[in-house]
Amino acid sequence: MSSIFLFLGFVGLLTLRLTFFYLPAGVANMSPVFFQRVFGGLAVPVDFGWTIAGEPIFGAHKTWRGLITATLCGGLFFLLEQYLVMHIAFMSAWSPFDMSKFPWWFGFAFAFGAIAGDLVKSFFKRRMRIPPGETWFPFDQIDFVLGASLVLGFFVEITTVMWVILISFGTIMHIVGNHVGYWLGIKNSPW
Repeated sequence: MSSIFLFLGFVGLLTLRLTFFYLPAGVANMSPVFFQRVFGGLAVPVDFGWTIAGEPIFGAHKTWRGLITATLCGGLFFLLEQYLVMHIAFMSAWSPFDMSKFPWWFGFAFAFGAIAGDLVKSFFKRRMRIPPGETWFPFDQIDFVLGASLVLGFFVEITTVMWVILISFGTIMHIVGNHVGYWLGIKNSPW
């Protein structure tokens, strides 16, 4: 019985640590929503309106503004996290990985991976003719985690337990982010 509690304690602590580490990916994923009313000159579709078989490649909602703000916000958030973990003793336990091993640019690549995961998901949604904004469970919830994890995988090993936690985390972050956007009046729906 005690080994079950030990395992649950390990999983709980690892969940908190991974959540902390993946916050920049969550910030990147939510940034386009929060910046949708500014930087109008960058509100150009990433696919420039091009189509495949009459369907948009990504769709008009996937803009350069979103790609740039996601990468910058997530990258800057990672730099803040990295600084805090490396300079405040008690925070060093918050990350599941040694933050000093990541180069300064890692956070920007990590954030770009998160938003690229969203783009890849949108590509497949358009091929399946699922309209923008319509839910595609579970991919809408985990796209940013998968994209960010692809980048992270070049730097550290992601274990099976971590993958299970990350998929759960992605779902929760997506739901929380949408509700915050709805509460702030930025999104039309909490889903």
